[in-house]
Amino acid sequence: MTTRVPQLAAVASLAALALAGCVSDVPAPVTSAPPLEASGALLDEQSARIIDQTMAELAAADSAEDTEALTDRVGGDVVTLRGVEYTLAAEEDGPAPTVLPAEMQAVYVSAAEEWPRTMATVSEQPSEDETPVVMLWVQEDVDTDYQLRHWAHMIPGATLPAMPGATTGAAQLALDADAVSPAPQEAIEAYAELLRAGPDSDLDATFAPDTYRERLFAARDTLTEAANEADGEYVETIQPDLEASYAMATADGGALVFAPLTISSTFTVEDATVSIDEADEPLLEGELDDTVKHRYLDYLVIYVPGSGETDALPAVVAAEHTLIKVSD
Repeated sequence: MTTRVPQLAAVASLAALALAGCVSDVPAPVTSAPPLEASGALLDEQSARIIDQTMAELAAADSAEDTEALTDRVGGDVVTLRGVEYTLAAEEDGPAPTVLPAEMQAVYVSAAEEWPRTMATVSEQPSEDETPVVMLWVQEDVDTDYQLRHWAHMIPGATLPAMPGATTGAAQLALDADAVSPAPQEAIEAYAELLRAGPDSDLDATFAPDTYRERLFAARDTLTEAANEADGEYVETIQPDLEASYAMATADGGALVFAPLTISSTFTVEDATVSIDEADEPLLEGELDDTVKHRYLDYLVIYVPGSGETDALPAVVAAEHTLIKVSD
Protein backbone atom coordinates (compact mmCIF):
# COMPACT_ATOMS: atom_id res chain seq x y z
CA MET A 1 0.00 0.00 0.00
CA THR A 2 1.31 3.45 -0.87
CA THR A 3 0.58 6.78 0.71
CA ARG A 4 0.53 10.20 -0.90
CA VAL A 5 3.07 12.82 0.16
CA PRO A 6 1.29 16.20 0.38
CA GLN A 7 2.35 18.84 -2.08
CA LEU A 8 5.23 20.87 -0.76
CA ALA A 9 4.80 24.61 -0.42
CA ALA A 10 8.57 25.03 -0.60
CA VAL A 11 8.58 23.82 -4.20
CA ALA A 12 6.13 26.54 -5.14
CA SER A 13 7.96 29.19 -3.18
CA LEU A 14 11.25 28.19 -4.78
CA ALA A 15 9.67 28.67 -8.19
CA ALA A 16 8.64 32.21 -7.35
CA LEU A 17 11.33 33.90 -5.35
CA ALA A 18 9.74 37.29 -4.70
CA LEU A 19 12.09 40.11 -5.47
CA ALA A 20 9.88 43.02 -4.51
CA GLY A 21 11.06 45.92 -2.45
CA CYS A 22 12.76 49.28 -2.55
CA VAL A 23 16.01 49.74 -4.42
CA SER A 24 18.55 52.52 -4.59
CA ASP A 25 18.50 54.86 -7.54
CA VAL A 26 20.29 53.68 -10.65
CA PRO A 27 23.37 55.91 -11.13
CA ALA A 28 23.41 58.14 -14.18
CA PRO A 29 25.87 57.03 -16.89
CA VAL A 30 29.32 58.59 -16.67
CA THR A 31 29.67 61.06 -19.54
CA SER A 32 33.28 62.18 -19.36
CA ALA A 33 35.00 62.59 -22.72
CA PRO A 34 36.25 59.23 -24.05
CA PRO A 35 39.55 58.52 -25.79
CA LEU A 36 39.22 59.00 -29.54
CA GLU A 37 39.39 55.26 -30.22
CA ALA A 38 36.49 54.47 -27.88
CA SER A 39 32.87 54.95 -28.87
CA GLY A 40 29.56 53.29 -28.18
CA ALA A 41 28.39 50.73 -30.72
CA LEU A 42 24.89 52.29 -30.73
CA LEU A 43 23.60 55.83 -30.90
CA ASP A 44 20.78 56.83 -28.54
CA GLU A 45 18.30 56.75 -31.43
CA GLN A 46 19.39 53.23 -32.38
CA SER A 47 19.09 51.83 -28.86
CA ALA A 48 15.67 53.47 -28.49
CA ARG A 49 14.52 51.87 -31.73
CA ILE A 50 15.75 48.44 -30.59
CA ILE A 51 13.82 48.76 -27.33
CA ASP A 52 10.65 49.95 -29.08
CA GLN A 53 10.75 47.15 -31.66
CA THR A 54 11.42 44.56 -28.97
CA MET A 55 8.50 45.67 -26.86
CA ALA A 56 6.20 45.73 -29.89
CA GLU A 57 7.21 42.16 -30.74
CA LEU A 58 6.66 41.06 -27.16
CA ALA A 59 3.27 42.75 -27.05
CA ALA A 60 2.15 40.94 -30.21
CA ALA A 61 3.30 37.58 -28.85
CA ASP A 62 1.72 38.24 -25.45
CA SER A 63 -1.58 39.12 -27.10
CA ALA A 64 -1.58 35.88 -29.07
CA GLU A 65 0.10 33.86 -26.26
CA ASP A 66 2.26 32.40 -29.01
CA THR A 67 6.06 32.29 -29.20
CA GLU A 68 5.87 31.99 -32.99
CA ALA A 69 5.50 35.78 -32.95
CA LEU A 70 8.93 36.12 -31.30
CA THR A 71 11.25 36.36 -34.27
CA ASP A 72 13.57 39.29 -34.92
CA ARG A 73 13.99 41.12 -31.63
CA VAL A 74 13.42 38.34 -29.07
CA GLY A 75 15.45 35.15 -28.91
CA GLY A 76 17.31 32.65 -26.75
CA ASP A 77 16.05 31.94 -23.25
CA VAL A 78 13.38 34.65 -23.43
CA VAL A 79 11.51 32.53 -25.99
CA THR A 80 11.66 29.56 -23.61
CA LEU A 81 10.53 31.62 -20.64
CA ARG A 82 7.69 33.27 -22.52
CA GLY A 83 6.54 29.84 -23.75
CA VAL A 84 6.32 28.65 -20.14
CA GLU A 85 4.45 31.79 -19.14
CA TYR A 86 1.97 31.38 -22.02
CA THR A 87 1.32 27.79 -20.93
CA LEU A 88 0.52 28.96 -17.41
CA ALA A 89 -1.50 31.97 -18.59
CA ALA A 90 -3.72 29.71 -20.70
CA GLU A 91 -5.05 28.02 -17.56
CA GLU A 92 -8.16 29.32 -15.85
CA ASP A 93 -7.09 32.22 -13.60
CA GLY A 94 -3.52 31.64 -14.78
CA PRO A 95 -0.88 34.30 -14.10
CA ALA A 96 -0.14 36.92 -16.73
CA PRO A 97 3.34 36.94 -18.30
CA THR A 98 6.07 38.91 -16.56
CA VAL A 99 5.74 42.64 -17.19
CA LEU A 100 8.83 43.99 -18.96
CA PRO A 101 8.51 47.79 -18.92
CA ALA A 102 9.34 49.75 -22.06
CA GLU A 103 10.42 52.80 -20.03
CA MET A 104 14.08 52.66 -19.07
CA GLN A 105 16.05 54.39 -16.32
CA ALA A 106 19.36 53.59 -17.99
CA VAL A 107 20.73 52.10 -21.20
CA TYR A 108 24.25 50.67 -21.34
CA VAL A 109 25.79 50.05 -24.77
CA SER A 110 28.92 48.17 -25.71
CA ALA A 111 32.07 49.76 -27.10
CA ALA A 112 33.03 46.48 -28.75
CA GLU A 113 34.33 46.60 -32.31
CA GLU A 114 33.78 42.87 -32.80
CA TRP A 115 30.86 40.51 -32.19
CA PRO A 116 28.88 39.40 -30.33
CA ARG A 117 27.87 42.78 -28.87
CA THR A 118 25.60 43.50 -25.95
CA MET A 119 23.20 46.19 -24.76
CA ALA A 120 21.82 46.27 -21.23
CA THR A 121 18.98 48.31 -19.78
CA VAL A 122 17.42 49.00 -16.39
CA SER A 123 13.68 49.57 -16.50
CA GLU A 124 11.42 51.69 -14.38
CA GLN A 125 9.62 49.75 -11.64
CA PRO A 126 6.83 47.65 -13.18
CA SER A 127 4.69 48.25 -10.07
CA GLU A 128 4.97 49.21 -6.41
CA ASP A 129 5.40 45.53 -5.59
CA GLU A 130 8.19 44.82 -8.07
CA THR A 131 11.75 45.99 -8.49
CA PRO A 132 13.18 47.35 -11.78
CA VAL A 133 14.11 44.83 -14.44
CA VAL A 134 17.61 44.45 -15.90
CA MET A 135 17.47 43.26 -19.52
CA LEU A 136 20.20 42.10 -21.88
CA TRP A 137 20.21 42.25 -25.69
CA VAL A 138 22.80 40.41 -27.81
CA GLN A 139 23.83 40.99 -31.44
CA GLU A 140 25.57 37.84 -32.66
CA ASP A 141 27.11 39.34 -35.81
CA VAL A 142 26.91 42.32 -38.14
CA ASP A 143 24.07 40.77 -40.17
CA THR A 144 21.70 39.99 -37.28
CA ASP A 145 19.51 42.12 -35.05
CA TYR A 146 20.03 42.84 -31.38
CA GLN A 147 17.78 40.36 -29.58
CA LEU A 148 16.44 40.42 -26.04
CA ARG A 149 17.96 37.29 -24.49
CA HIS A 150 17.47 37.60 -20.72
CA TRP A 151 15.87 39.58 -17.92
CA ALA A 152 16.15 39.68 -14.13
CA HIS A 153 14.50 41.77 -11.43
CA MET A 154 16.84 43.73 -9.19
CA ILE A 155 17.54 42.35 -5.74
CA PRO A 156 15.73 44.44 -3.09
CA GLY A 157 18.10 47.07 -1.77
CA ALA A 158 20.72 46.44 -4.46
CA THR A 159 22.47 49.31 -6.21
CA LEU A 160 23.81 49.09 -9.74
CA PRO A 161 27.27 50.56 -10.38
CA ALA A 162 27.80 53.66 -12.50
CA MET A 163 28.36 52.72 -16.15
CA PRO A 164 30.06 54.54 -19.04
CA GLY A 165 27.70 56.70 -21.09
CA ALA A 166 26.52 55.90 -24.61
CA THR A 167 29.12 58.18 -26.20
CA THR A 168 31.94 56.17 -24.70
CA GLY A 169 30.25 52.80 -24.47
CA ALA A 170 31.25 50.12 -22.00
CA ALA A 171 34.17 47.88 -22.83
CA GLN A 172 32.97 44.34 -23.40
CA LEU A 173 35.14 42.05 -21.30
CA ALA A 174 36.19 38.49 -22.02
CA LEU A 175 35.09 36.09 -19.32
CA ASP A 176 38.71 35.42 -18.42
CA ALA A 177 39.66 39.11 -18.40
CA ASP A 178 42.27 39.85 -15.73
CA ALA A 179 41.33 43.54 -15.64
CA VAL A 180 38.95 42.72 -12.79
CA SER A 181 39.35 40.45 -9.81
CA PRO A 182 37.76 38.00 -9.69
CA ALA A 183 37.54 37.60 -13.47
CA PRO A 184 33.94 37.33 -14.73
CA GLN A 185 34.16 33.56 -15.25
CA GLU A 186 35.69 33.10 -11.80
CA ALA A 187 32.85 35.12 -10.26
CA ILE A 188 30.22 33.02 -12.06
CA GLU A 189 31.83 29.72 -11.14
CA ALA A 190 32.48 30.73 -7.53
CA TYR A 191 28.89 31.85 -7.04
CA ALA A 192 27.58 28.63 -8.61
CA GLU A 193 29.79 26.65 -6.24
CA LEU A 194 28.46 28.70 -3.32
CA LEU A 195 24.91 27.81 -4.37
CA ARG A 196 25.88 24.14 -4.46
CA ALA A 197 27.73 24.18 -1.14
CA GLY A 198 25.26 26.22 0.88
CA PRO A 199 25.55 29.01 3.49
CA ASP A 200 28.21 27.21 5.55
CA SER A 201 30.68 27.35 2.68
CA ASP A 202 33.76 29.58 3.00
CA LEU A 203 32.61 31.15 -0.28
CA ASP A 204 29.67 32.75 1.51
CA ALA A 205 31.99 35.39 2.95
CA THR A 206 33.35 36.28 -0.52
CA PHE A 207 30.01 37.60 -1.83
CA ALA A 208 27.75 40.30 -0.45
CA PRO A 209 24.48 38.98 1.06
CA ASP A 210 21.51 38.64 -1.32
CA THR A 211 17.95 37.39 -1.00
CA TYR A 212 18.26 35.14 -4.05
CA ARG A 213 20.57 32.63 -2.40
CA GLU A 214 19.00 33.09 1.04
CA ARG A 215 15.64 31.90 -0.28
CA LEU A 216 17.21 29.17 -2.38
CA PHE A 217 18.96 27.80 0.69
CA ALA A 218 15.81 28.08 2.82
CA ALA A 219 13.74 26.16 0.29
CA ARG A 220 16.47 23.52 0.00
CA ASP A 221 16.47 23.00 3.77
CA THR A 222 12.69 22.58 3.81
CA LEU A 223 12.69 20.09 0.95
CA THR A 224 15.61 18.11 2.33
CA GLU A 225 13.86 17.81 5.69
CA ALA A 226 10.62 16.71 4.03
CA ALA A 227 12.43 14.10 1.94
CA ASN A 228 14.25 12.73 4.99
CA GLU A 229 10.98 12.42 6.90
CA ALA A 230 9.65 10.28 4.02
CA ASP A 231 12.82 8.13 3.94
CA GLY A 232 13.69 9.77 0.64
CA GLU A 233 16.21 12.18 -0.78
CA TYR A 234 16.39 15.69 -2.19
CA VAL A 235 19.20 16.50 -4.65
CA GLU A 236 20.01 19.68 -6.59
CA THR A 237 22.38 20.27 -9.47
CA ILE A 238 23.43 23.77 -10.53
CA GLN A 239 25.11 24.52 -13.84
CA PRO A 240 26.06 27.95 -15.20
CA ASP A 241 25.93 28.55 -18.95
CA LEU A 242 29.25 30.21 -19.74
CA GLU A 243 28.57 30.19 -23.48
CA ALA A 244 25.67 32.59 -22.92
CA SER A 245 27.40 34.74 -20.29
CA TYR A 246 28.71 38.26 -20.90
CA ALA A 247 30.55 41.00 -19.03
CA MET A 248 30.62 44.79 -19.44
CA ALA A 249 33.12 47.13 -17.78
CA THR A 250 31.78 49.56 -15.19
CA ALA A 251 32.88 53.16 -14.70
CA ASP A 252 34.85 52.22 -11.56
CA GLY A 253 36.97 49.64 -13.38
CA GLY A 254 34.84 46.71 -12.28
CA ALA A 255 32.46 44.51 -14.26
CA LEU A 256 28.76 43.84 -14.63
CA VAL A 257 28.44 40.12 -15.35
CA PHE A 258 25.38 38.52 -16.94
CA ALA A 259 25.04 34.77 -16.39
CA PRO A 260 22.27 32.22 -16.96
CA LEU A 261 22.24 29.00 -14.98
CA THR A 262 20.12 25.89 -14.79
CA ILE A 263 18.97 24.39 -11.50
CA SER A 264 17.58 20.85 -11.53
CA SER A 265 16.14 19.21 -8.43
CA THR A 266 14.99 15.68 -7.70
CA PHE A 267 12.69 14.86 -4.77
CA THR A 268 12.29 11.13 -4.03
CA VAL A 269 10.34 9.28 -1.33
CA GLU A 270 9.93 5.65 -0.31
CA ASP A 271 6.58 3.80 -0.53
CA ALA A 272 4.63 6.95 -1.34
CA THR A 273 3.41 9.08 -4.22
CA VAL A 274 4.57 12.66 -4.50
CA SER A 275 2.34 15.53 -5.55
CA ILE A 276 3.02 19.06 -6.73
CA ASP A 277 1.42 22.45 -6.37
CA GLU A 278 -1.67 22.80 -8.54
CA ALA A 279 -0.23 25.92 -10.16
CA ASP A 280 2.71 23.88 -11.51
CA GLU A 281 0.61 21.08 -13.03
CA PRO A 282 0.49 22.62 -16.54
CA LEU A 283 4.27 22.15 -16.69
CA LEU A 284 4.15 18.47 -15.71
CA GLU A 285 5.46 15.88 -18.17
CA GLY A 286 4.70 12.28 -17.26
CA GLU A 287 2.86 10.74 -14.31
CA LEU A 288 4.19 11.17 -10.81
CA ASP A 289 4.98 8.22 -8.57
CA ASP A 290 7.74 8.33 -5.97
CA THR A 291 9.87 10.98 -7.71
CA VAL A 292 9.38 14.50 -8.98
CA LYS A 293 11.95 16.57 -10.85
CA HIS A 294 11.90 20.35 -11.22
CA ARG A 295 13.95 22.29 -13.73
CA TYR A 296 14.57 26.03 -13.34
CA LEU A 297 16.08 28.53 -15.74
CA ASP A 298 17.71 31.29 -13.70
CA TYR A 299 19.50 34.50 -14.58
CA LEU A 300 22.00 36.45 -12.50
CA VAL A 301 23.57 39.87 -12.81
CA ILE A 302 26.73 40.07 -10.70
CA TYR A 303 28.63 43.27 -9.94
CA VAL A 304 32.38 42.78 -9.51
CA PRO A 305 33.78 45.99 -7.93
CA GLY A 306 36.81 47.74 -9.37
CA SER A 307 40.19 47.55 -7.68
CA GLY A 308 39.63 50.90 -5.98
CA GLU A 309 36.64 49.56 -4.06
CA THR A 310 38.79 47.83 -1.46
CA ASP A 311 36.00 46.99 0.99
CA ALA A 312 33.38 45.97 -1.57
CA LEU A 313 32.51 42.35 -2.33
CA PRO A 314 31.11 40.94 -5.57
CA ALA A 315 27.33 41.10 -5.34
CA VAL A 316 24.32 39.68 -7.12
CA VAL A 317 22.35 42.82 -8.00
CA ALA A 318 19.59 41.17 -10.05
CA ALA A 319 18.26 37.62 -10.23
CA GLU A 320 15.42 35.66 -11.78
CA HIS A 321 14.33 32.14 -10.80
CA THR A 322 11.82 30.50 -13.14
CA LEU A 323 10.38 26.98 -13.11
CA ILE A 324 10.24 25.74 -16.70
CA LYS A 325 9.53 22.00 -16.37
CA VAL A 326 8.23 19.36 -13.95
CA SER A 327 8.70 15.68 -14.72
CA ASP A 328 8.56 12.21 -13.19
